[in-house]
Amino acid sequence: MQVIGIIAEYNPFHHGHRFQIDAVRQRFPNARIIAVMSGSFTQRGEPCILDKWTRARHAVLGGVDLVLEHPFVFACRSAQDFARGSIVLLTRLGIITHLAFGTEAEVLSPLAELAAAIDSEAIQIRLSEKLRSGHSYARALTNVLTEERNVPEEMLRAPNNILAIEYLRALHSLAPQITPIAIRRAAARHNDMRLQHGITSASSIRKALGEPRPSWTNLRESVMLSVLDDLQSAHTTGIPREDTLLTLLHYFLLVTDSSALVEIYGIAEGIENRLIRSIKTATDYRGFLRTVATKRYPQSRIARLIIHLLLHFTRQQAESFDTAGAAYIRPLAFNAYGRALLRMIKEESTLPIITRVAEYLSSEERGIAAGHVPLQQMLAFDTRATELRLMTMTAHDKQYTDFVTSPKVLS
Repeated sequence: MQVIGIIAEYNPFHHGHRFQIDAVRQRFPNARIIAVMSGSFTQRGEPCILDKWTRARHAVLGGVDLVLEHPFVFACRSAQDFARGSIVLLTRLGIITHLAFGTEAEVLSPLAELAAAIDSEAIQIRLSEKLRSGHSYARALTNVLTEERNVPEEMLRAPNNILAIEYLRALHSLAPQITPIAIRRAAARHNDMRLQHGITSASSIRKALGEPRPSWTNLRESVMLSVLDDLQSAHTTGIPREDTLLTLLHYFLLVTDSSALVEIYGIAEGIENRLIRSIKTATDYRGFLRTVATKRYPQSRIARLIIHLLLHFTRQQAESFDTAGAAYIRPLAFNAYGRALLRMIKEESTLPIITRVAEYLSSEERGIAAGHVPLQQMLAFDTRATELRLMTMTAHDKQYTDFVTSPKVLS
């Protein structure tokens, strides 16, 4: 049986995601689909618009059989780390045969050639030179590939292509037995902020939800009715407000010694001093990101760094987690086929399947790092990320946390 993996955020789930799933099923009518989905924060360091269980339920309603959480310690990282972390998890399930992902490219072969070239000695030397000169990783990689491989820059500016290249790199080195499937992205581009009828970008939906009175009529054309209902409910009770992160960061920097700051993953080259200086006059979160960002530290990297600071995610922990890889399998939602997949995974995988967090970690013990095994340490970050997201909301059920919420089971 073919079991196809998809790596996603579904923030929120929309018709473009449904298009990708339908395209996979057209090619493989009898396949089962497993999605690895970011939990409470996205790869770009943003709080997800809906909680992870609700988004996972939408994905199952949209055609996925089983949704697993992508652990925070890999999900809220660079594109390279995001891809490697998710590929390791999919590989350790023991049943994945294919990986499907979206691209803006016509065919997969040019991206596969780039993925193979990146790890060559010549490209790595040039990449190191660019990084030392002050470029961000994404900009350095783009410059090197356009110069050395004569690649059109617009091909590398497309976020889906960048992730596709990283998936292909990870598959080549970690899971060559998994076959890649490219699904060309339909219509709206990844970061297009204009709300479109039919397939639109998740960015445009989030922008519309930020309005005091969203155009629900237009949004109805862009998402499934179940998603629309949950978005309307969330808008009424309160969606995440990023400005809350600014307040939390201000307090964190006020009470934290500089010696502790330099231990945080992503802190380097004195960027912490730039954060401290800029926050004194900051009035809103997005403006703060723009002020702190540099050529080497784009806004997405700063946003991730802020979340790492607030959750005290250290460089040493990141290195340890990267070496160990995913330590557990965390179902968020599944249907009857997904239940059967979990039984197959249980037979093939050595990783534990966690449906009740309290069996592995209690909220009282969570803050005691000493004595915790890697699984507990990794799981603790998932739970903290959930509660940090809750803090960004004006109204929420404080009991709706990892310790009390079970996977969503759909018939």
